[in-house]
Amino acid sequence: MTTMNRVLLLIIIKQQKVRSLLIDNYDSYTYNIYQELAVVNGVPPVVIHNDEWSWEHIQHFLYKENAFDNIVISPGPGSPACPKDIGVCLQILAQCEDIPILGVCLGHQALGYIYGAQVVHAPEPIHGRLSEIEHTGCELFNGIPSGRNSGFKVMRYHSLVIAAESLPRELVPMAWTTSEQTHSFLGTEQSDMSPTLQTNKLLQLGDLSASVSYVGYKDVTNSKINDRNKILMGVMHSTRPHFGVQFHPESIATSYRRQIFENFKKMTVNYGLRSTMHQEAKKCFSILKTLDSSNVTYVIQ
Repeated sequence: MTTMNRVLLLIIIKQQKVRSLLIDNYDSYTYNIYQELAVVNGVPPVVIHNDEWSWEHIQHFLYKENAFDNIVISPGPGSPACPKDIGVCLQILAQCEDIPILGVCLGHQALGYIYGAQVVHAPEPIHGRLSEIEHTGCELFNGIPSGRNSGFKVMRYHSLVIAAESLPRELVPMAWTTSEQTHSFLGTEQSDMSPTLQTNKLLQLGDLSASVSYVGYKDVTNSKINDRNKILMGVMHSTRPHFGVQFHPESIATSYRRQIFENFKKMTVNYGLRSTMHQEAKKCFSILKTLDSSNVTYVIQ
């Protein structure tokens, strides 16, 4: 593909509207995710609680109506092993093999749980603390630095984690903490934070002193974490477009937070959009490929 066409494809992806289905696991941070998706996708996501629609209802909208291009599973209290806590999310992860899915916190743990990974107690509960992250450089982290002192810190709120040593072959680890040490957000300057966001930086943090005792431990394994310096922070499916992050990319304290959502959008577009609002965009891709093959010089107005 020519350089000119690559640029045009990037422009199309940037301007393309993507329709997300956002599953709310009754979490106060769901609408922070909503705000990020609305900006990045160009259209607000549709939000439902995890027990609001049956799997049959969701299946109809996904595969009959082609109403959504991807799915985001929110954080939430409790455990993926508890049906009341996770609702329809496990069915979505098991059945939607051809739809891009991003699981956040509880959604990440659900991705591990559905394939047999152990969800265990973290070495210590983390609530409103930053950790430095290293990653494999996969598509979800494209353009984001990795490792200690790289400038990539993420906000964590959780008491449970996926045990890295229990990952099945279907799941690939893609991110870890770089050390046991965590950091307070207060006084930390984020590289991608505007002055306006700095002024309002506490609005999306929630109550940093809040108790984590609400987190459900039903059916959670008490396995030890082998390496406290490398807590698993992200996994991806080996063949399906399914990804999970233990941290909160929607938090204003997470650096490169918007880049993560933009990467998920780009991956969705590249994977193939489903909703009917995108037929014209698909035609544009087809035209560009045709022009590439014929080496025609052209101008798009």
